[in-house]
Amino acid sequence: MPHRRGFFMSGRCGLPSMRASLLSPVVTEPPVQPRRHFLPWDRPLLSQAVDFLAAGWSGKQALDLTGVLIVVSTRQAGRRLREALAVHAAKHQQAVFAPRVLGPDQLIQPPSGEGVASPLESLLVWTEVLREIDPGGCRAVIPVDPPERNFAWALGLARTLMRVQQELAEGGLRLADVGARAGEFAESERWRQLGALEQLHAARLGRDGLADAQAAKIAGAQNPVVPAGVKRIVIIAVPDPLPLAVQILAAYSRSLPVEVVVHAPSTEAAQFDEWGRPRPEAWARRVLDLPDFESRVQLEADPAAQAARLVLQARAYAGEEGKLAAGVADGDVLPVAESALRAAGLPVFNPEGRLRRQEGFYHLLAALSALAKAPEFSAVAALARCPDVLAWLKARRGAGFSAVQWLAGLDELHARHLPADLEGAEYHALQLRSFPALAGELAEIRRLREWLTTGPFSTSVAAALGELFSSRSEAFSRGWTEAAETWMEIVRQCAQGEERRFVVERADWWQIALSLFGDSRSAEEKPARALELQGWLELPWEDAPHLVVAGLNDGRVPEAVAGDAFLPESLRVKLGLKSNEVRFARDAFLLQTLASSRSAEGRLDLLFGKFSAEGEPLRPSRLLLRCADPELPARVHFLFRAPALPGPAVAWRRAWRLTLPRRDPPTRVAVTALKRWLRCPLRFYLQQVLGMQAVDPGKSEMDAFDFGTLCHGSLEAMARDAAMRECTEAGVIRDFLLADFERRMTARYGRALTLPLLVQQESARQRLSRAAEVQAGQRAEGWVITEVERKFELPVEGIVIAGKIDRIERHEKSGAWRVLDYKTSDSAVDPAKAHLRGRKDGEDLPDWACWTGGAKPRVWSDLQLPLYRRVLAAEADGAPLECGYFNLPKAAGETGLRAWEEFSADLEASAWNCAKGVVSAIKAGKYSPPIELSGREAEFDEFASLFHGGAAASIRWEEPVI
Repeated sequence: MPHRRGFFMSGRCGLPSMRASLLSPVVTEPPVQPRRHFLPWDRPLLSQAVDFLAAGWSGKQALDLTGVLIVVSTRQAGRRLREALAVHAAKHQQAVFAPRVLGPDQLIQPPSGEGVASPLESLLVWTEVLREIDPGGCRAVIPVDPPERNFAWALGLARTLMRVQQELAEGGLRLADVGARAGEFAESERWRQLGALEQLHAARLGRDGLADAQAAKIAGAQNPVVPAGVKRIVIIAVPDPLPLAVQILAAYSRSLPVEVVVHAPSTEAAQFDEWGRPRPEAWARRVLDLPDFESRVQLEADPAAQAARLVLQARAYAGEEGKLAAGVADGDVLPVAESALRAAGLPVFNPEGRLRRQEGFYHLLAALSALAKAPEFSAVAALARCPDVLAWLKARRGAGFSAVQWLAGLDELHARHLPADLEGAEYHALQLRSFPALAGELAEIRRLREWLTTGPFSTSVAAALGELFSSRSEAFSRGWTEAAETWMEIVRQCAQGEERRFVVERADWWQIALSLFGDSRSAEEKPARALELQGWLELPWEDAPHLVVAGLNDGRVPEAVAGDAFLPESLRVKLGLKSNEVRFARDAFLLQTLASSRSAEGRLDLLFGKFSAEGEPLRPSRLLLRCADPELPARVHFLFRAPALPGPAVAWRRAWRLTLPRRDPPTRVAVTALKRWLRCPLRFYLQQVLGMQAVDPGKSEMDAFDFGTLCHGSLEAMARDAAMRECTEAGVIRDFLLADFERRMTARYGRALTLPLLVQQESARQRLSRAAEVQAGQRAEGWVITEVERKFELPVEGIVIAGKIDRIERHEKSGAWRVLDYKTSDSAVDPAKAHLRGRKDGEDLPDWACWTGGAKPRVWSDLQLPLYRRVLAAEADGAPLECGYFNLPKAAGETGLRAWEEFSADLEASAWNCAKGVVSAIKAGKYSPPIELSGREAEFDEFASLFHGGAAASIRWEEPVI
């Protein structure tokens, strides 16, 4: 970047004119006192302000206000004033030559030009300064070294320092001025060091011919230049102009007439200073006149209840435009109210606009940022779901691309292989034969990442976005276009930073740009007859006869700053900055004007909440307690009562129920599925008949099924190896099992394992090592593995029960048979307890589901081992036949065989009878009533998200077609 010449380039820091503060003003001649005007507060402000500005206008020609500079409290207030002036002129069939209308913040903006640093430039220089300084010399500012002095740490502190600079600049102060203004106090050394850092910051900017924007504001306020063409300045209803703005206005008053218009009767003149600011000492204890207090102040439970109240009021005025106005003093209530009004079908408009971080374009950029930072699979999955990326993939892959198949393939890839990154995803995608296009689609994502990571940040971002949207056929919306323009302007500023060779990594550029973009706001079109949700400071300009203000809680009104680490309240007062005392006086005055302007005609309703959206208790505004002392006890009781419900208490009801289609019963059922039916017939139907299964997008490790499958695979391989079946040396068997497991892990998850997978891998190694010892011991005792993974089909009442037996053994001496099932659960499982449970009180069960041959009645919960025995009974031909589990629990010491010791012929007959009963119920379509799960079963219920408040009440069956 070429060296840019600035206009603030002399002195120690290059900024002598801007280093001057209010302590040493350049101009010594006294300012001229502004002329004050008072407009009665028993009438709305807006119409009176228009009459004041149009005083003396005959209406025979255009209303010419071009020579007038008007200062109002906010930009929204300025918009309302300009609209009202146009309407006023139109009544006389005339036009209006509009005045120049500014807010106090616009009045103190630094002069435009090449010499003033942008916020981004100033922020980046701060990060450089903070990363280069020796923290040992700034212990009052940085008392403890950060874990890592990286860009993220510097950026966070830089933002804080820029915020402090901005707040001080509103009072005409720099960081170095604080000590001189406040005198010696406990934090003096801290502010001395902050001032020294600020000088380094200014010097670094000065090397490029730049001045900090806050310094430029202060410098510009010393000898401000009156805007060209301005002949008169009018300040209308600005109860708290910034101190620096007052300094500028005072300078203007030496050469121009300055008038201050106060929305209050002239009898209240003593309550305001010469600039129309309420005097804190006058308003601190003032009794506020709020007519019909108990009927117009309404306590609501939370933001949602306040929003519901606004909806009721808006419906009452349907079709009567201009009769109702709404204000929202609490930012937490605003989005809730906006959503509630839209949901009710009522037009609503938020003049403040919406933060762009809430919009889709921001989320697309955030996903691109994550992919550019690292090609992790989570970043790929997040980006893959962006609509713009789906449209781009369709354009790249052609008509054969299916978004459904693409997303289903990613889910399957994640569930089966848990790829850590894009490279692993591409490798494993080749193994998914059911999704043949997935690997090619992932290659497109890889190419998109290449665009994102090739060249400088600004160039790569532009290239990637250009590629994404180059093939888009439909027109872009106005909102999308504005968002894109805002983003590219931020990228342009980043490009300037890259030219200056700031030491910023690509991921840090993304962080900065996304932060600036997310904090910007999108302007929306105002719908016809929309209810505007205005901020607290805009409400004095509202002239609707009925005004409803929500969010009147303490801390919101009056606005308060608490716990500021740099500028606590006591220091603000010393520095002459806007304090809580000043805010209290301002908000007390505003509330009085809102009430008084509707005392004769109209109505003011004030809403406040008992709790926040998070359930935190809230206090009513202190302004609501500004009453005569005798009234105070009753008012406290009224304000702190329990909130009344808006209507009769209604039991919670779900918004929808899951409608289940009726399907023919299956002709084939897995033996393990019988356990599901016994656990809950409805859940059996969802999984086994409808094929529903849960997808865990946050899965980061093997689930129980994945873990068991891998361990089973290695044990099966060991049993199929002739040498291993005969081996009695635990070390040899262990080496075989671990080597086989390692191959399976690599084949399924690759070599770059995540930490959770590494932990699970080690757990499996420990379990298999102990299993090798057990296997060696069992073979030494004479047990020989004869078969593994034997498939079987068992006809039962017209349905085939199918399954695989993990392991079949026979003793080489006694001829006894043994059937085993592997269990890789957290703890060792007892076969009897796994198959039979206690009967619950009041449980209505068919006889075939119960076993009554023991000491206490039991209920069948699984039939797996009894049916395995039945399959082998004929082959055993009367020889002893055992069944049990080969347990591989977390505690390796518990690894071993657990036989079902007391399995009898009567128990086997009961299990077979139960199997026939379950199959008959499945054939008859008996899938209800569902079982309401509890305890650990409910905790691991994959269908829990469908059953809010109970499974039975959450579903309904499709009516049969007649």
